[in-house]
Amino acid sequence: MAHESHLYDESDTKLYRTDGYSGTSADVNNTERYTNDIDLTVNTGAAVDFKFQGSGSTDDFVLSLYKRRNSVWDGNERALWSIIITSDGNEDCYHFTVDGSYGAGHFRFGMQSSGSTDTFEVDAEMRQWRSTDTIA
Repeated sequence: MAHESHLYDESDTKLYRTDGYSGTSADVNNTERYTNDIDLTVNTGAAVDFKFQGSGSTDDFVLSLYKRRNSVWDGNERALWSIIITSDGNEDCYHFTVDGSYGAGHFRFGMQSSGSTDTFEVDAEMRQWRSTDTIA
C-alpha cells in the first residue's frame, strides 16, 4: 500500500514581519498588505503560520489567499478564499496549509483590518515541504 509523506525544509521562511515582531514590514491596516510569494510545484506545499496582534483591537483581521500561474501580480487577482478572524486584542496564532489541492503556482496572502480603527502587528512564516510516495 502506498502512502504519502512529507520532507520539510530545514528552516522557516519569513513571509511578512512588522516591527512588533522585530521586522520592517508595515503594520497591517485597512489597506490590504501582501506577504512574499510562496512558489509551489506539483509535489510541494507549505505550512504557513500567522501570529498577529491588535492591541485593544475592535476591528477584525481579514486574511485572503491569492494564486497566479506566473509571478507577475497585476492587482486584479481574485482570492481563492478569504476569512475574517475575530480579534480579541491579544496575540492570536493561526496555521494554514497550501498544498497540491490548489495546483502549482505562485501564492501570497493578503492581510488587512476589517475597519479603519485598528492596525495589526503580524509575523507570518512558512516551512515548505515536498511529497514523497512510499510503499509500505
